[in-house]
Amino acid sequence: MRAVVLIVIALLLAMFAVGVLCAGQERPAERVSPAPSCNPNALIWRTPQPPANPQKGDIWVNPKDSMKMVYIAPGQFIMGTSDEQVNRWLKEHPNDKREGFVDEQPQCQVSLSGYWIGRTEVTNAQYQRFVQAAGHRAPAHWAGPGMPVGLENLPVAGVDWNDARAYCEWARGRLPSELEWEKAARGSDGRTFPWGFRWDQNKCRNFGLITRQNYLTSDDLRSAFTAWLDSHDEVREGPSGVGSYPAGASPYGCLDMAGNLWEWCAEWYDATAYQRYAKDSLTPPKSGQYRILRGGSWRDAHDGHFRCAGRDGALPDDPDGGHCFYYGFRVARDAGK
Repeated sequence: MRAVVLIVIALLLAMFAVGVLCAGQERPAERVSPAPSCNPNALIWRTPQPPANPQKGDIWVNPKDSMKMVYIAPGQFIMGTSDEQVNRWLKEHPNDKREGFVDEQPQCQVSLSGYWIGRTEVTNAQYQRFVQAAGHRAPAHWAGPGMPVGLENLPVAGVDWNDARAYCEWARGRLPSELEWEKAARGSDGRTFPWGFRWDQNKCRNFGLITRQNYLTSDDLRSAFTAWLDSHDEVREGPSGVGSYPAGASPYGCLDMAGNLWEWCAEWYDATAYQRYAKDSLTPPKSGQYRILRGGSWRDAHDGHFRCAGRDGALPDDPDGGHCFYYGFRVARDAGK
């Protein structure tokens, strides 16, 4: 009889322990607003560590830098650009060249594990916290370790790949892979832009929107941009505050994944990467010359630069700290860490 009583007590204690653990992971009451299209019931977690049972589109606020991290659930998504899409694009954009799509073909389906990614690009205010805490160099245009007043909510620019990686490590994360970046930007339906299949100049920060002009050729854009710089401050008037274009959100609710700043990704640029991806070979190259950039920037005006599948690359190092004003980044983090 005593043995039975002890067993019952042990079971009750075990049930109590499980209840305590589960209570710590109860779904919070605070809803994401506006809700992402992938999950109208997405919730915000304000916990020391990411939750153990997130749903797609949920947000976890990283206490290290106050970044809102969006949960991208595991599963397949369509990446790259098909021949049919290229043909349709070239019909609508006769000045473009077929060669510009080669490095994002063939289109294929890839399966990824779950992960977290910043809802927005890292801001100057967040980067200043990192500079002060880690003693890292500030962007050259700050003209000192302190951030100029008025830049707080603008995405930090003028950072090279090594700066971006150092911040991510300090924030207990990492740079996203380009596969993770693309899935977060386009969802699972193979859409062309974060908001859908058709270009809309008003849904992201871009030079055509800034000037309210259309530029048919790259020469037209270069001339207009040079003239614009004569009377404007590209640091303060180029990018917009993060999240300024909510109508351009991705299906997961990620913002500014088209325009504002090109965003660094983890890998070396490889022109044949999509051929490997189509064969389920997702291991990135061990070396290269350029690091991947995705998403386009505010100084671009051609809608092709803002496509979710569009790729570019740049040198990762900038010893002088004066790196391009058009490069920024967002943080990623493995699920369960």
